[in-house]
Amino acid sequence: MSVVRMSGGMNALSTNISRDSGAGVLLGLAAGDQGSGAAYGHHTQLAMVVAYEILRHGAVEQVRIREALSRLTGGRSGRSRVRGAPLWLHSYLEQEGLKGLGSGPHGGMDVATRAVSIGVWHRNHPMELVADSVRAASSTHTDRPSAVAAAILAGTIAGISHGQYGRDLVAGAWEVGQMAKDRVDGDPAFDGDATLLLDTLKYVSSRVGEDPSVIVELVQPERETLQAVVAAIAVGAPLRQDPFSLIPEVALLRRRDIDIVVSAMVGARVGLVQWPSSVANDTWFAETGRRLADHNKRVDDLPDLFEVEDRLSHGPPGGYG
Repeated sequence: MSVVRMSGGMNALSTNISRDSGAGVLLGLAAGDQGSGAAYGHHTQLAMVVAYEILRHGAVEQVRIREALSRLTGGRSGRSRVRGAPLWLHSYLEQEGLKGLGSGPHGGMDVATRAVSIGVWHRNHPMELVADSVRAASSTHTDRPSAVAAAILAGTIAGISHGQYGRDLVAGAWEVGQMAKDRVDGDPAFDGDATLLLDTLKYVSSRVGEDPSVIVELVQPERETLQAVVAAIAVGAPLRQDPFSLIPEVALLRRRDIDIVVSAMVGARVGLVQWPSSVANDTWFAETGRRLADHNKRVDDLPDLFEVEDRLSHGPPGGYG
């Protein structure tokens, strides 16, 4: 399924780029976020907001992210473009986005998945990766676990972009998470404690390679929580001859939240190749990912993000929406 089509298609986009650049991360995220539905949901939508922010400005700024989120929820005739909107988003917008919401250690995993583009763009610069991950998270959430989780997942994607896998990948993600913790611990604008999140990540690093069901049982994360991000990273960390072979195994868990993170990791690992299943707007995600990997700060010739989401949520003007 494709609502927007970039010229040349997937084959044209997959040339002249290394497989381990992380460029396929948005395509993988959308594939996992789409699940069995007709279109991807809010995880991918928020991640694309951050991706466009980085491509335009080279860094993340909270006010611009908040403004984009407000636009995303106000489609044609006042209809929201956000599909499967998380509960925190409605409360956030009711407060007119004047400040982030401290939502505790389980603020929702979308606060982490929005940061995957940061992992590609800043894959060679850990300090900038941490800073932008914290800013992206604190655009809506002021709890320390959310900021650290965003940095952990961005660090995971950065590690994959450099060919890391297994326990080394998880150890590197933990180090990035610790950097983020050090950054926010002394900042009174944040509340909460990210120690448990990092301790869980360190614990599951020793179980990397075990059956996905075993890892999920060990962590026992509630659905769509930051702990689910940690479990998914451990599930997706091993290197496989066929990275796509992990996806049907994870599907057996019936945990869409785990699917989303693992698919993003697989996408980062395989690069710009055809996804096994149909993904709405696949070439848009591929081209955006390619520009992130190439540090190509250009979005003017890309489709307008809000128009794309309007068409996918409500159909073309005067059409079926």
